[in-house]
Amino acid sequence: MSTIELAPETRIGFVAMRVADLEKMATWYQEVAQLAVLKRESDQIFLGTRTNQQVLVILRQIAKGDTTQATGLDHFAIVLPNPGALGAAHKHINQVATVVNRFKNGYSKGFEVVDPEGNGIEFIIDEAIEQFHEADSYNWQDEDTKTIKAEELERHVDKDYSGVPSGSSVGHVQFRIRDLAATEQYLVSGLGFQIKPAAAKDQIFLAAGDYHHHIGITLRVDAKLPVATPTSLGLDYVNFVVPSAGGLDAIIANLNEQGISDYQYDEAHHYLMIAGPNQLTLWFTVA
Repeated sequence: MSTIELAPETRIGFVAMRVADLEKMATWYQEVAQLAVLKRESDQIFLGTRTNQQVLVILRQIAKGDTTQATGLDHFAIVLPNPGALGAAHKHINQVATVVNRFKNGYSKGFEVVDPEGNGIEFIIDEAIEQFHEADSYNWQDEDTKTIKAEELERHVDKDYSGVPSGSSVGHVQFRIRDLAATEQYLVSGLGFQIKPAAAKDQIFLAAGDYHHHIGITLRVDAKLPVATPTSLGLDYVNFVVPSAGGLDAIIANLNEQGISDYQYDEAHHYLMIAGPNQLTLWFTVA
């Protein structure tokens, strides 16, 4: 058993992906998802919200990328700050791309679109935050997801919407994995995520603290998936931000106590990189 729990203030910083066509993907994320280019290097591009310069997505070009579907990213969710932003995002994206799903559950609603290399992106709102309700006003275990129509998403549309606004964040990531038990053990026993009720037998939901902000990891299992390699397209790593250096030190101590040694830790710069049995790399940094 884990001797720690991740601090409830832990959040996802950004999602980094390996891509085959950097310019095509960057154009899609600018013109369809409406993220701003914040920094450009020879082989990678940082995208996010322009006003507060918050990085949400990093795209990195790799040579001869392997397109075989392997363990890795199924989708990630961008949490928008209010219904007007969600409605405006849907209105724009629905005109320039194919929306593959529109949904609502007990605590959120949104829609999903797929980028040119097959990565899913959800745009959602957390209804408790938006309506300023207390966390216990919502059933965070209600994963009964219903399909909704475009009109419901566009009841409120921000007329001044010009891209993903400040205050947006990455809310959750969903991974494809091949070994549920082993992945659960290293994420829970090693890193301190908490198990939350799941909607199906082939998945587990994990979170840091309450699921109030939809921060967490959802895992779906496919035993036939090959394990990702450094040339697999898709997930590169997910950045998690912990509130203090002491919290990161506690994770390292717990990993050692649990006999988990396959990680990289830079004590001077306070970051931890760990991949686990399905090669799902998580990069922990300090706020």
